Amino acid sequence: MRKPRSAWSASRDRNGGHSITPFELHYTPSRRERAAVELIPWVPAIAGSIGFGIGALVLASDVSAWLLLLLLVPLILYRGLMVLLIDLMLRSPRPVHIQVAATAFTVRCGNQHQTRLLDGIIQVFRTEGQDSWTVLHLDRSSLVIPVTAITSEQVDFLKSFARRAATERRTVPHP
Repeated sequence: MRKPRSAWSASRDRNGGHSITPFELHYTPSRRERAAVELIPWVPAIAGSIGFGIGALVLASDVSAWLLLLLLVPLILYRGLMVLLIDLMLRSPRPVHIQVAATAFTVRCGNQHQTRLLDGIIQVFRTEGQDSWTVLHLDRSSLVIPVTAITSEQVDFLKSFARRAATERRTVPHP
């Protein structure tokens, strides 16, 4: 992995804390890192497909070889998983560019880009066993950033939004 490029500046805000003006992160995840992140949502589909496949093979061996056609069902139902697996095998890793502004961040990977509000960040944590930071967003999306691509000041900046959201949740009375 090449050395990350990062442009940012830090200054003191009125509360004595650090505020970081817009910064950018650039990194290229390996196939293994990308698979670890992108296969997690597919785990139930993979488990179900394995069980279904074993059942289809048992039926085909005991009843009729025509039942081998049942093995096509998971391929059809989970074609998004098949596309992902083929993409992981054939395509080289694509660089990821993250631009963090004062109120939002944009993630660009290839020709895709997504913009999220910083106020929606609910948790920032270091992933155990891996050298990466995970940023969880209110819209149920997650962003995995290698430790080598982000500075501690930038992590603290992102964590400040999660802390603020937690404080707001505690202070709002529930009906």
